[in-house]
Amino acid sequence: MDLLSQHEAFLRAVFDAPDDDTPRLVYADFLQENGEEERAEFIRVQCELAVKRGHTEYADRIRELGMREWELIQQLEPERKYWDAGEQAIHQRRGFCPPAGSFIVRTMLRDITAERWYYVRSESEVFGARSLAVEPGTVLRPEQIEALFTLPPVQRITEWFLNGNVREQLSHSGPGSFDLVELVQQPAITTRGVEALVQHRGARRITSLDLRNNDLDNDAARTLVKSPYLDNLKRLQLLEGNRLRGRVWQQVIERFGEDVVG
Repeated sequence: MDLLSQHEAFLRAVFDAPDDDTPRLVYADFLQENGEEERAEFIRVQCELAVKRGHTEYADRIRELGMREWELIQQLEPERKYWDAGEQAIHQRRGFCPPAGSFIVRTMLRDITAERWYYVRSESEVFGARSLAVEPGTVLRPEQIEALFTLPPVQRITEWFLNGNVREQLSHSGPGSFDLVELVQQPAITTRGVEALVQHRGARRITSLDLRNNDLDNDAARTLVKSPYLDNLKRLQLLEGNRLRGRVWQQVIERFGEDVVG
């Protein structure tokens, strides 16, 4: 296992056991062994603080740990600006930020190795995410779907919120006329993207899939019906904002059930 994969394995263990300090402290040992002494110490300091805070008998040690915590965060994140130590904004607890509510797809995913290092170094909290969403304006294409499934944080995702964004836009009809408000769709995924998603074996993990407001057609719906990997799907949102015609909607219901499809 290469160095990057080892980092990812440790982070998965940390976020799989959010109430247990053991994986955090084991990861700290690994970081120290690989030349990241400050990061390792920061995890240990915060873990000890979490145990001792609120106990008056440890007042002196708590004060010492708090000062060291502040010094370390300034060294680890020198780009952050603080007015003074009294206005600390240390968001990490026991060495890490709280688990991310959702993995947000923002980039074009061209360099997968660079993406993986980015999440290890800068957004490790995504290893605790259980849902995925797309930033408005980003459209997932087939090659990006394959890339997403190679990212370790995404391999734990069970809920995919790929609903397009609907925004209001003023329509100017000319002098003396009233401006009209139009609803404009910004799709998050194409029909070919849906095909790439549901034909990937990683789709076995999907329990909830939101595809609303993507202007998808019957071909996308047929792809869902024919997928061999959606047996664990418990919720499918598809009808709103897509162009489904004829019997295809009934086929979707027959495949997944009325209690799943909406």
